[in-house]
Amino acid sequence: MTDMPTLDDLLLEISDQAIIADTMEDGLDILADRLGTDASRAVLAGVVQDAVATGLLHDPVRLPPGALHCHWHLELTPRGQQTVLCMRR
Repeated sequence: MTDMPTLDDLLLEISDQAIIADTMEDGLDILADRLGTDASRAVLAGVVQDAVATGLLHDPVRLPPGALHCHWHLELTPRGQQTVLCMRR
C-alpha cells in the first residue's frame, strides 16, 4: 500500500532545507526519501503542484543566472514559511 503524503507533510519536510536536483525525477525521488513514502512520482508531483497553486511553494523549475539548463528547486514561499510556523505552534 502506498503511503500518501499530505501537503502538511511536504511543507514540514522541506521547511528547513530546500531540495535541489538536476531533474524533476531526481527531486521527487529525494522528496520521497525525506518523506519516507513509497508514493509514486505522479502522486508527489500532484502534491507539489497543489502547493505551488496555493502559493506555498515557488515554481520548482528554475534557470539560475548563467546556467546552461534548468534545475529543480523545491523551496517555500514566504506564505509557505508562515504556514509552517503556524503548524509548529
